[in-house]
Amino acid sequence: MIDAPIELELRKLGLTEKEVKIYLAGLELGPGSVQKIAQNTKITRPTVYEIIKKLEEKGLFAETKQKAKRFFSAQSPERILSILRTQKREIEEKEREFIRIIASLEERYSKQEGIKTYKGKEGLKALEEIVSFSPTSNITIVSKTKLPKFKKAFQKIKKRLGEIKIREIKKNLDGTIIIFDKVAFLPSKKQEGFLIENKLVISLIKSILL
Repeated sequence: MIDAPIELELRKLGLTEKEVKIYLAGLELGPGSVQKIAQNTKITRPTVYEIIKKLEEKGLFAETKQKAKRFFSAQSPERILSILRTQKREIEEKEREFIRIIASLEERYSKQEGIKTYKGKEGLKALEEIVSFSPTSNITIVSKTKLPKFKKAFQKIKKRLGEIKIREIKKNLDGTIIIFDKVAFLPSKKQEGFLIENKLVISLIKSILL
């Protein structure tokens, strides 16, 4: 009997519930007929055959013939790594494309750089998302407390770029300043944040703080 957590982890790979059941049955039974797998999983034979064909395309099942009979066997769980690698490449490519689209839109439609305000919980989430797409892994945080906000954004930067170098400067500020290719300012006692994109203002901030 396979533990439920294993089934859940396989579902996270994009397999359907029936695909998981049939793959695990294949591992348990070894090479066998469609009918044998159908009886084990209590899924109709035509459905089992259709799903096995899909799993073959993913490299998780293989078909063999013995004396005009067809047998199907689940492939080694190591094959799952190939699925993960494929998904990782697809996600990375989509992310690169998304970044190119954002850059293109900003270049085409941004009339002028300035200061944008993000208010409320949703506004701060949007600002954090912008920080997470930083094109640089070098981040400077100016605050009187240690790494107080936007931890998830920093984790995403590290995951996307492969590294993150955070320089912390302690100053008695009423808030937190995050410097990347832009500057984000988060007041201490307000549910809002500011994104500074004006290059002259950014240079001025850097010359004062760094």
